[in-house]
Amino acid sequence: MNEPRRLTVLEIETKKFRKRLRGYDPVAVQAFLQEVAAHYEEVVTENRRLREESVGLRQEAERYRAMEDALKESLVLAQRSADETRSNAHKEAELILREAHLKAEQIVREAETRAQRILAETEALEARKRAVLMELRGLLLAHLHALETQESDSARGVALAETAAPTENGAPEPVADASAS
Repeated sequence: MNEPRRLTVLEIETKKFRKRLRGYDPVAVQAFLQEVAAHYEEVVTENRRLREESVGLRQEAERYRAMEDALKESLVLAQRSADETRSNAHKEAELILREAHLKAEQIVREAETRAQRILAETEALEARKRAVLMELRGLLLAHLHALETQESDSARGVALAETAAPTENGAPEPVADASAS
């Protein structure tokens, strides 16, 4: 696409028109051209400034877009990190709970085993106590029987001694004390 050729300020200021009869007033034309050149220069300067400003604004907008993209990416990464952290915390909490339940179950099993062992030991001690009491009762009964036997033997010995013959002096012979033997 062909752009129209742009005039420069110098071209406007130095433009010469041919003179004709009935033409324009050369002084008025020259003054107008001077005015147009001044305004044109202002427009060209303003245009250049606006283009430079536009380039700067585009660069700044691009920088802001890049910052926005970086912020969006950071937010996405932060969200992912937060999600991962939350997920890991939940997993760790579940693991801790499972371990605590397992440990509690183990403690309960150990306590039950110990309680059963203590109960068995108690029952064994009770059985041993009953056996010792029975053995002691048996011993006591045997000693009692022996005492009764010895007592009855002693009583028979006294009765025999009383019926025994008198001694030389005419008194019966003393009987040895059965409890002394």
